Amino acid sequence: MKSYLLLFLRSLALLLPMLLPQVSAAHEIGESRVVVALNATSWTALVTTAPTALINRLELAAGMLPSCDLDEARALATLKRLQGELPSHFHITLDAVPVPITVDVETLEIPADITRPAFVVLKVQGAMPDHAKSMIWQFDLLKSRYTLQLAERTHWLDGDQPSAAMPLAPEQAQTVVQLVSEYVQLGFTHIIPGGPDHVLFVLGLVLLTTRLRPLLTQITAFTVAHCLTLLLALEGVIALPATVVEPLIALSISYVAIENILVRRMTPWRPALVFGFGLMHGLGFAGVLTELGLPAQDRLAAILAFNIGVEAGQLTIVGVVCGLALFWWKDKPWYRTRIVYPASLAIALIGLYWTAERIIGF
Repeated sequence: MKSYLLLFLRSLALLLPMLLPQVSAAHEIGESRVVVALNATSWTALVTTAPTALINRLELAAGMLPSCDLDEARALATLKRLQGELPSHFHITLDAVPVPITVDVETLEIPADITRPAFVVLKVQGAMPDHAKSMIWQFDLLKSRYTLQLAERTHWLDGDQPSAAMPLAPEQAQTVVQLVSEYVQLGFTHIIPGGPDHVLFVLGLVLLTTRLRPLLTQITAFTVAHCLTLLLALEGVIALPATVVEPLIALSISYVAIENILVRRMTPWRPALVFGFGLMHGLGFAGVLTELGLPAQDRLAAILAFNIGVEAGQLTIVGVVCGLALFWWKDKPWYRTRIVYPASLAIALIGLYWTAERIIGF
């Protein structure tokens, strides 16, 4: 028993540093967006993001402890107090020349009604040099992938990293190949590294058994289900609030992990439950695309490309874990006691933590 406990603690020690810092980041992709408007003498950018994460990162950068349980009044007071620090976190160049900017809090809403989203809008303004042709944008307080709209194009930026040089004049319309490539990348990065909850769910499916057929049955059920609700949700056929979907996704992680401990092989009801959980995960995927927005043209191509990226991310996880489980550990007598039990217990605890965090957070 002592050896099992030590194995569990080691597994938990490995998993927690990788996953708990990303709790607030699960599904954060798409929460932030930037819209840049240009005129002859100036430009204005509206940055919309989640207020608590922004304020906490701003506080940490200023050497302060992060605030907890922020209501609208406290959040606004904190932002006003630290407003002078905001410009230093933007790094914006026009034709490779840094430009001075001003940053104001345009809007802040943290509704008491938990079914309504909280958000903050920052207004960033600067002068437009004559004949400027390109912009490089960086905002180091954003950590997840987000969109920036400029000159009739949508650019995807990687958190706190600088963008590539973006043209200020409208370019030729994006080709279908370019659109598909971008949405495949978005789908993949939503899983790896942006979706720790989906990663743990897939790991829970893989850990149940080293037999290939039960694994394929589960993965197929999950894939069909989340593809179905992704399409239906984006077409407006079904809708559930994130306050319901996100805790259920976290709870599904715990369920499959706990069942891994209690049973040695796939139960008759497991594929049906995995299918049901897949429906919830599909709604989560749809929420990401809804926040990001879909192109007016080639909408179906964008949806399918995103889904292909998601599947590629999932298959990457399955391939790596199966490579270990099916070929290295398949016939080891200690596979369940040293691998399945401690890993599943760690996953179950993280899933329960996420469930509570999401219920309280909403």
